[in-house]
Amino acid sequence: MEPSNRRYHDRVARRYDDVYDTPYWRFYRDVSWRHLQRYLPDRRPATAADLGCGTGWFGQRLRKAGMDVVFLDPSGGMLDAARAAVAADGARGPGATFVQAGLEDMSALADQSIAFATAQGDPLSFCAEPQRALAELHRVLQPGAVAVLSVDNRIAGVRVLLDEGDLDGALELLRTGRTQWRAQRAQERFGMKMFTPAELEKLATRAGFTWLSCIAKTCLVQRRHEAWLADKALRLRLLEREEEVHGDPAWLGIGSHLQCAIRRR
Repeated sequence: MEPSNRRYHDRVARRYDDVYDTPYWRFYRDVSWRHLQRYLPDRRPATAADLGCGTGWFGQRLRKAGMDVVFLDPSGGMLDAARAAVAADGARGPGATFVQAGLEDMSALADQSIAFATAQGDPLSFCAEPQRALAELHRVLQPGAVAVLSVDNRIAGVRVLLDEGDLDGALELLRTGRTQWRAQRAQERFGMKMFTPAELEKLATRAGFTWLSCIAKTCLVQRRHEAWLADKALRLRLLEREEEVHGDPAWLGIGSHLQCAIRRR
């Protein structure tokens, strides 16, 4: 991880949950979790990994689903927040282990020690070498285990830059998949990778995974539509409709993020 990336996430860790505690982002997490949970291992207890765990929202839900969880993140501030979240739940419940590391070097985790993994908040997009990160993921997963990964969507990123009038930036992103995180502080800006579904599938296959599914997050409901989500009945209706379209290849260019499920061969 770039030092500027770590500085940014260390600084925002204490208020990160407050920033994302909005109707849209709660809806977004529900969409993510509902896709993810269908791939949880049937046999539990088992050990799961929340990679790039941030404040631990997904890891906590994995614990509530009956799994011991490794919370892994390169940001010490984020790991502190995740520890606090686990501590707030009390001593009882599945185990929790905390590891300060990035996806490209998970040497602290033993070979084939993880029965399920997720990487939300797009940590794979923050890797300088995504192929190396996927190779590490393959190493730590048990044979047949599933990982559910969220990444930034290159198609949506190009569209945003075009709408902003940044033609050069859009064409560069289209060509390389590389752009910069838009931190307000210049010293906290860092490079990131945006993927197309085909590119992500190719990288995963090369690393020894079988491609299971891919969704776009989100398609029908965007942040400007938050007011719709105040009505519980309408929210449920939108969630159901979202799930009808977000795995259709024709819709994958709409969401700002992609979420794929891959199985270790």
